[in-house]
Amino acid sequence: MLLTVAIPTYGRDSVLIDSIRFLLDLNEKADEILVIDQTTEHDLEIHKQLEQWDIEMKIRWVRIQFPSITRAMNIALRKARGKRVLFLDDDIIPDSNLVAVHRRYATSDENHIIAGRVLQPWHKGMADEDGAPFLFNSLDAREVTSFMGGNVSIPREPAIGLGGFDTNFVKVAYHFEAEFAYRWVKNGYRIFYEPQAIIHHLKTERGGTRTFGEHLTTISPDHSVGRYYYNLQTKPFHNAILRSALDLIRSITTRHHLRKPIWIPLTLFAEIRGFLWALLLWNSGNGRIRGEKINLLVVASHPIQYTTPIYKELTESSDYIVKVLYLTIPDKISQSLGFGKEFQWDIPLLEGHEYTCARSECGKGLAFGFLGVRLKRPFSDLRRVTKSFKPDVVLYTGWHFFGMVQLFLALVTSNIPIILRMDSNGMKHRSTLNREIYKKLLSFVKVGLVVGSENQDFCLSLGMSQRQIVLCPHVVDNQFFSERANKARCSFAEIRNRWSIPKDSFCFLFAGKLQEKKRPLDLLQALNNICRKHGDNIYLLMIGTGKLEQECMDYALTNNLPVTFGGFLNQTQMPEAYSISDCIVLPSGDDETWGLVINEAMSCALPAIVSDKVGCGKDLVHDKQTGYIYRSGDISQLSLLMDYMVRNQESSKQMGQNAKRLIEERYSLDQVIDGIHKAVSQIHG
Repeated sequence: MLLTVAIPTYGRDSVLIDSIRFLLDLNEKADEILVIDQTTEHDLEIHKQLEQWDIEMKIRWVRIQFPSITRAMNIALRKARGKRVLFLDDDIIPDSNLVAVHRRYATSDENHIIAGRVLQPWHKGMADEDGAPFLFNSLDAREVTSFMGGNVSIPREPAIGLGGFDTNFVKVAYHFEAEFAYRWVKNGYRIFYEPQAIIHHLKTERGGTRTFGEHLTTISPDHSVGRYYYNLQTKPFHNAILRSALDLIRSITTRHHLRKPIWIPLTLFAEIRGFLWALLLWNSGNGRIRGEKINLLVVASHPIQYTTPIYKELTESSDYIVKVLYLTIPDKISQSLGFGKEFQWDIPLLEGHEYTCARSECGKGLAFGFLGVRLKRPFSDLRRVTKSFKPDVVLYTGWHFFGMVQLFLALVTSNIPIILRMDSNGMKHRSTLNREIYKKLLSFVKVGLVVGSENQDFCLSLGMSQRQIVLCPHVVDNQFFSERANKARCSFAEIRNRWSIPKDSFCFLFAGKLQEKKRPLDLLQALNNICRKHGDNIYLLMIGTGKLEQECMDYALTNNLPVTFGGFLNQTQMPEAYSISDCIVLPSGDDETWGLVINEAMSCALPAIVSDKVGCGKDLVHDKQTGYIYRSGDISQLSLLMDYMVRNQESSKQMGQNAKRLIEERYSLDQVIDGIHKAVSQIHG
C-alpha cells in the first residue's frame, strides 16, 4: 500500500462529511482513508454516515476521546498501512489531482516530505504574487524548511523513527509542524513544496483550533504555550529564554493592544502562564513516540501478589512495552508488619515484568498508613523514569499513600495521559474535604478503570462521566488457585485431619488478618449461636494472624467452639484451605474496598457470606445464587445464614459451582487486559 490519507478531526460535523465525500469522489483515490476522530459526540446523521463508511471499508474510523492534534497525528502514523501518510485538514475541498500528485512521490524511494499548496478563502483561488512572503500559495516548486499540517505527505517509517509529532505541543499546538520539520531537516532529510498538490481550505469557524478561542482576546495559555515550548526544544536554553522574552514583548505590542491597551496586562498574564507551562513540559522530557508499540508506564506503591500476573500479561502482549515504577519494595520485616509473623510471599512478585523503584522513598513503611510511604523528590523520581522510558500513557493504581499523591501531581505537569485503576468506593464515610480532594485528583484522569459497581458509583458521584469509565474487574489468578485446590482435594481427609476438622462436618472458612476491620469476633459469636444445634456437623477454620488473634482464641476456648486457628498461610498454601472448606465468610466492617479473598475462594467453588460493607458484594455475591449478604454487625442475621448453609448443603454446593462459573467467565485476567486495552484505545485509538 502506497498512500494513506489521514484526517485528524475535532468538533466538525457536516464539513467533515463533505471533505471525505470529495476525497471518495476523486478519480484517483487514496489506498485508504484514516479518520482520527476526537469529537466526543456527533449529530446522529453524521455518526450514521461515518459508521456506514467504516462498515463499507471506505474509511477507517478511529475514535479517541481526548483531543490533541499531535497525538491524533501520531495515531495515524502508527495505524497507517501506507508507505506515505498524507495529512489533510477536516474542512477542505481537494483539487482533482491532489492524491495523484502525492502518490507519485510515494512510488519513489526518496524520503522527502512533500508540502502541498494551501488556498485560503481570502486567496480567492489566486496564487501569491512573485516576491511575496512564502505562505504555501506559490506557483513555484522549491525546497523549504517547514510545512503546513493540513496538506503534507510524510514517509511513515522515517517519521516514526524520529519520534513522530511531539505531544507536548498541547491545546492549539502552535509550531508543532515547525518543531517536527526542524528535527527532520536536522537528521538529513529534506522537505519540498509541490504547488500542484492543492487543497482549498474552508477555514470553518466551528471546531478545530477555533475551539480554544482567539489568541488576542484570551487570558488562557492555550495559544502561547506551543510557541515557548518550541523555543525550548529547538534552541540552547539561554537562547530559548532570550527568544521567549522577545516573543513575550511582541505579544503585547500588536495593533490590537495599541488600540485596546486594557488587554496588555491580560495578555501578559496569559503569556507568562504559557511560558511557565512550557517550562514544565520541557522539564518532563519531550512527548515523542517510541516506535510502533505503546509505551505503558504502571505506577504502583509496591509489588502485590494479585497485580504481578496482570503486569506479566501486559508485558507478554504484542501491543505494549511495559515498565512498572514502584514507590517502595518492602523487605521481609516491613512486608510482615500487621500479619503477626515475619514472612515473604512464596510466589515471585518481581518476575515477568520490567520494573524500577523510586529512589527518594522516605516513609516508615507500608504498615504505617497513608504517610508511611512518601517521597522526598517526586519530580526527580518521575523525571528519571520518563527520560529513558517516555510513556505514551500511564496506568496509575490509586492514592492510598501520600507518595502516590505526590507522584500523581508530578505526573499531571508532564502531559502524559493518565488511566486510573483503584478500588476506592463510597461505602466508607468521607469528609467533605476528602471528597473534594478526590474530585480534584479525578479531574486529571482521562479514563477510569473501575473494578466493580461500588467503585463505579463512587467515581460517577465525584464527577467522572460514563464515557470515561471502563470496566476492569478485580481478579486473582483463577487457574493458580483452582488447579491447586483440585489437586489438594485428593488429600481431603489427610488435610482435614491435620487441622482437626471432622471429615463429615460443614466447614466455614475465615481468611484474613485478625483485626478490627475484619470483625472476626462477629463470626465466632455467630458460630456460638448455632453450633449446639448442629453438634459435630459444623466447624470453622480461621486462617490468619493479627492483633485480635489471642482474643479470638480466648473466646473460642471459653465457649468450647469447634474452631481451628490455622495461623498465617502463604499463597501456595491457601488452596489447601479452600479445598477442605464448604463456605467462606467475610464479616468485615468499614474499609473493605473489595475482598479479593472472595475471588480466590470462588475460583475454588466456594459460596460466600459477606457483610454489606464488603466492596465485592454487589458484583460477586448474588443472593441464593453464589451466596448471601447480611448487614454488617448483625450477628443474628449472620447466624441464620450460616445455619441455612449447614441445613441445605446441596444448595450450598450448587452456589459454589455458580460462583466458580461467575469468576471464570467474568473475573479473569482476560477481562482485566481487555479493560486496559479499551482504556488505552480511548486515548491512542
